[in-house]
Amino acid sequence: MHGYSRPFVGKIPVVNPNPPTNRRPAWWVPSLYFAEGLPYAVVTGMLGTALPDLGFSASETAEHTSLLMLPWAFKPFWAPVIERMGTRRSWIWTMQAAGAAVMILLAIFLPDPSHLALALSLLAGVGVISATHDMAADGFYIEALDEKRQAGWSGIRNTFYRVASLAGNGGLVWLGGKYEIAHGAQAGWSLAFLFVALTMGVLAVYHFGVLPRLAVSEKPAPANTPHPLAKNFSQVWRAFVEKPGFWRIFLFILFYRFAEGQVQSCNKTFFLATLAKGGLGMGADAVGLYYGTWGVLALMAGGILGGLVIARFGLRRWLWPMAAAMNIPNVLYIWLAWAQPQNRMLLGGVIGLEQFGYGFGFAAFMVYLLYVARGEHATAHYAICTGLMAVGMALAGQVASLVLAHTEKLSGGGYTQFFSWVMLCALVSFATLWKLPMEGE
Repeated sequence: MHGYSRPFVGKIPVVNPNPPTNRRPAWWVPSLYFAEGLPYAVVTGMLGTALPDLGFSASETAEHTSLLMLPWAFKPFWAPVIERMGTRRSWIWTMQAAGAAVMILLAIFLPDPSHLALALSLLAGVGVISATHDMAADGFYIEALDEKRQAGWSGIRNTFYRVASLAGNGGLVWLGGKYEIAHGAQAGWSLAFLFVALTMGVLAVYHFGVLPRLAVSEKPAPANTPHPLAKNFSQVWRAFVEKPGFWRIFLFILFYRFAEGQVQSCNKTFFLATLAKGGLGMGADAVGLYYGTWGVLALMAGGILGGLVIARFGLRRWLWPMAAAMNIPNVLYIWLAWAQPQNRMLLGGVIGLEQFGYGFGFAAFMVYLLYVARGEHATAHYAICTGLMAVGMALAGQVASLVLAHTEKLSGGGYTQFFSWVMLCALVSFATLWKLPMEGE
């Protein structure tokens, strides 16, 4: 989840105690994972365009969007609640309905700067709702399908999650930008959030009727039965901390994307800013078209190629080149900030190249997390890894906010200086690779 293939966290074991359901997965798997991806795309993608378009500075946008990543970081800590209260099926459609209600409130309050505190609280609520829905949906998918069908439908699941990303980062941003031209920014973004609310509401009603009822999921665990993650919480963390090379692993997870995370926190602000303020003067509709469609497709292509390369040649050989692919293209942002070209095909090419490199390098990161999580507590350790990953992105966003608060006071908006700082931070990303424990060591 912010432009990548988001992993499962908080899963139950793959063993499926339910008999095969007669309800075909085609009725609910695509829609379920579209519903899972849409609110994540809104918070981590669409919001990055909406805030600067509504008058927020680059530093404010980076600060707010990075902090809103934290609900996904703490998912493992409230996973036992989902196991104890209700069923996964009921959690799914309830969270979708709650998401629709909050999106309606955001359509009312977010475009009005006088309600900023309330709007940010609502956005944090969307994060909690979305993270809760993620855990329920992932668990339901594993319960409802046997191991063979889980594998068979994994491609469809990931595809529709990406379709939601395209809709949130591309289609909705384009819609808001187009409506903004005729009716103003506040009306444009209100319409975009109302469209999200309508979509989530329809999905909630649809899933209330179409999701199969499962024997195990309809019988919540007794309240006095400890969840495995809660029961062995200290053991899980102790086993994680005692992994060989723990501190190198810990620093890698937090800082491998330290430079790229700062770019992701403000790149849309840069494209939207006027030429006088050091930006590229693009409209929200153009940002949605180029970043939300072409950029996402390039990101997916980079991720797919990265996975194929690792499968063919191994992570050990390709870790450094993949880190370079993720960081070096950011030097193009320095040139964009200095030259401020207006050729849209050129800008689209830079966006595509940067996002392709990001996807290619991010594949190495996710494969390494899988390696780290192997062992007795694989599910819990993977959840911890992905939580630390979200913390790392939030940290990168906060650093970007502090730097932007100083550079945006410089003549020309300070984007040239900011992206130069980002390239310096790439050294931190490379430093995390030094003597990183690899498989077999």
